[in-house]
Amino acid sequence: MYAYILEAALRERSQPTAQLTTGDALAVLLECRRFLGSIASPRSAGWGSTALANQVAYDLAIIDLARSIGLDCDAASFDQPQRRRIELERELISRGVALDDLDQQANSTWEHS
Repeated sequence: MYAYILEAALRERSQPTAQLTTGDALAVLLECRRFLGSIASPRSAGWGSTALANQVAYDLAIIDLARSIGLDCDAASFDQPQRRRIELERELISRGVALDDLDQQANSTWEHS
């Protein structure tokens, strides 16, 4: 089910990803990553839709980044989203994109601005 939602989001978004540089794709991914873990309390109104929107945004961003460095990646591979995210993050790390390190640097920059 999630893969269908992600595929629809890929088709419907307004920004053509072919124009994204790897740096742009990485910046978007790091921004989405900030929101991935900051899900509101399940007691908050709309928390489920917010969590889903954050996950879709992150997965769109990781697909864009993966594609920008030459990895074959599509929404169909997200039948188990958390597992696929981990696989892609590991593949990015193996290609020199240390997301955790970059995430810490970005958080430091955002805290000081």
